Amino acid sequence: MAIASSRPSGLSRRRINVVLLVCVVLSLLTFRQLFTIQVLQQAKGRDLNAEVNQELTKYVVLQPRRGTIYDRDGVALAMNVDRESVYVDPTHVEEPEKLAIVLAPILHLDPTELAQKLGDTDREWDRIARWIEPDAAAQIRKLGEDGEPPAGLFLIPEAKRMYPQGEFAAQIVGVANHEGVGISGVEGFYDHDVRGITGTLQAEQDAGQSPIWIAPHHMIQPQNGMDLKLTLDSTVQKIAEDALREAVEQHNAEGGSVVIMEPNTGEILGMASWPPFDPNRYTEIDPVLYNHNPAVTDVYEPGSTFKVIVTAMGLQSNAFTTDTTVNDTGVMDRYGWSLHNWNYAGGGPTTPAQMLLRSSNIAALQFAELVGTDGFYSFIKRFGYGQATNVDIAGESTGIVRWPIDEGWSPIDLDTNSFGQNIAVTPLQHLTAIAAIANGGNLMQPHVVRERCSGLACETIKPQIVRRVVDQEATDVLRNMLVSNANSYAQVVWSKRTGVFQDMPLVPGYRITAKTGTSQIAVNGGYDTNATIGSVVGWAPAENPRLAVLVKIDRPKDDPFGVVVAIPVYQKVLEQLLPYYRIAPDPALIDPVQAEWLAAQR
Repeated sequence: MAIASSRPSGLSRRRINVVLLVCVVLSLLTFRQLFTIQVLQQAKGRDLNAEVNQELTKYVVLQPRRGTIYDRDGVALAMNVDRESVYVDPTHVEEPEKLAIVLAPILHLDPTELAQKLGDTDREWDRIARWIEPDAAAQIRKLGEDGEPPAGLFLIPEAKRMYPQGEFAAQIVGVANHEGVGISGVEGFYDHDVRGITGTLQAEQDAGQSPIWIAPHHMIQPQNGMDLKLTLDSTVQKIAEDALREAVEQHNAEGGSVVIMEPNTGEILGMASWPPFDPNRYTEIDPVLYNHNPAVTDVYEPGSTFKVIVTAMGLQSNAFTTDTTVNDTGVMDRYGWSLHNWNYAGGGPTTPAQMLLRSSNIAALQFAELVGTDGFYSFIKRFGYGQATNVDIAGESTGIVRWPIDEGWSPIDLDTNSFGQNIAVTPLQHLTAIAAIANGGNLMQPHVVRERCSGLACETIKPQIVRRVVDQEATDVLRNMLVSNANSYAQVVWSKRTGVFQDMPLVPGYRITAKTGTSQIAVNGGYDTNATIGSVVGWAPAENPRLAVLVKIDRPKDDPFGVVVAIPVYQKVLEQLLPYYRIAPDPALIDPVQAEWLAAQR
């Protein structure tokens, strides 16, 4: 019988050597990889820990709420509303062609193009409709099960900027685009404040890219945008817009502006311009329309309304007094140019008050020459011409002044500037200067925002004096001159009501100031002989003024003169606003023919 060997069996040396060789090779490869990662890649500047964290970390942008814009009484002019947008994940859509047929009518989209988007599996996430109406969202939910959209469709709430008042005050409020960025008006000027600051969510994510909430995470809350309360009074704005619209239609004009300011504070109470636009539909209109506010961006030659400024500078500098006279010959040659009055007629010896009443160009240029070049342009600068008012509305223009140090200036510029030619102003710039005369000599900082609010904490914008321009003594004298002007303009309005042509209070019961202008329109180095701008500036009441008003009507077709096209608008605005501000009329300032007409109206 054979006896089994007690020696244990094992692997052959050859096999052991193979295993050892494999282990050595694997160790070398591992060492090589570790060396590459730990030494070479680090030497190249790669932060591998950061890369790992990046793979594991999810960053989510948290959007803030854009602030609401209100008028001075809390009426919302711009606000956010939640609207649902339709997104699709084509990788989960079943039968895209069939879904497109039923979905296209709801979203008002082309079925063929919609089917392509629904079936494009190369795109994992796509928006196919933005800000749909609530009834459309309800219809989409009915297409799925359990009140949910069909597979692959998602309804995601997104904030949409809305302007509940439509065209009303649109030039002041401006527009925020579909990306939530303010591009004009108050929306543009205060975009940083109103837009707010985005927040972030930082958290670890799983393989499905969903946050792992039990893991440490970090959140920076978004800061909602500030709410703004404007100086705008909606009643004042409505009166201005209605009066402007009526005048544009009556005179077949191309445009115009009405600006109403509180002269003692610089608060803008109303600012209407034509043509209007609906900011809710800004993508459908010419960008020129919504990207500028004619009252602060468009410049024009102020014409004879500038004679108010010339009179103020002369009285302030003592270059002339109320009794000083110049010889108004109707036509006068200066530096090779023939300058003339609107009707070429002369008035003989003329005082500053008579110059304003007759609107004499020839008298105005002589009074300006008495002020002198240095004094004249020093006052122009002090009144704010040729520079921005720094109003808080985006897109403001500085106006155009050719200064004596500028190339191309000549003494003829002084003469033509005196009656509002060869100088360009914005309506707001000009009214701000006139308001300085109204309030006794202080140039105020115009503004349209009254309060800036973060939650319940509000900052009130206080009135700011830019500088003192003239003294009270000069403005008091000028005030009486401009009341006489207004009384002489009254027959334009009241002759149509009473049949009587005579001077009388422009608004019964009140002393009101006014100065009209008829401006030529500069084109191609000359003037358009077929078009004018009619305007008027002034304030009311004459003493203790509450309202400074500018009316400007562009290119009226039926009558070229400011006294005809602008005074009725000016009178209509003040006729409504003085009672609105509870300013009691003085019965002694009501002409008998006006009293008779008013009694008949009752």
